[in-house]
Amino acid sequence: MMAENLQAALRYAKAGYPVLPVYGLRGKTCTCPQGVACETPGKHPRGSCLCGSVAYVVEVTPFMARYCHCSRCRQARGAAHASNLVAHIDGVRFTRGADRVVTYKLPEARYFSQAFCRDCGSPMPRLDRGRNIAIVAMGTLDDDPGIRPSEHIWTESRAPWFEIADRLTQHPGPPPPS
Repeated sequence: MMAENLQAALRYAKAGYPVLPVYGLRGKTCTCPQGVACETPGKHPRGSCLCGSVAYVVEVTPFMARYCHCSRCRQARGAAHASNLVAHIDGVRFTRGADRVVTYKLPEARYFSQAFCRDCGSPMPRLDRGRNIAIVAMGTLDDDPGIRPSEHIWTESRAPWFEIADRLTQHPGPPPPS
C-alpha cells in the first residue's frame, strides 16, 4: 500500500499538480513522506461534521493546501473562498458515518462535486476516484493538519466584497502546471 501511495503521489506531481512542502505537524511525531501511508497511527489530523454523525482522519501527508475563490467553491462553502487540503484518496478514511455522506455532482462540471453530511449539511471530504485525490474542507478539521494554504486560485472570480490581505501567490484562474 505504501508503494502504491508513493507511486500515486509521483503521478500526481507528473500530471502537473504542484506538490508543496509541509510545514511540520506541530508537535506530532509523523515524518512520513508526502502521499505515503503513515507508520505512526493516531498522529494525524481528524475531522468531523457539525452534528458529529461523520468523522474522518487524514492518514497521509497532504500534497497541498490552497484557497479557491471560484464561484462554485464559494457557493458550496457559503464563504468568500474555500480552504482546501488535498491528499491521496487512500489517505483519507471515514471513521464514523461514511453512510451519512452524500455527494452532489454538478451536472455540467468536469470535476466539481460537493460532499456533505446528510444530517447537518457540513462539507465533508470529497473522494475523487478519477484523479485519486481527496479534497478536504479545512474548516472541518478538528486538529492542526500541519500544512497551511500556500496560494489563492481563481482570484478573478473572488467575491467582490472580499479583499485578499496576505502575500500568497494569486492565480486569476487555475494554478499553472508545475
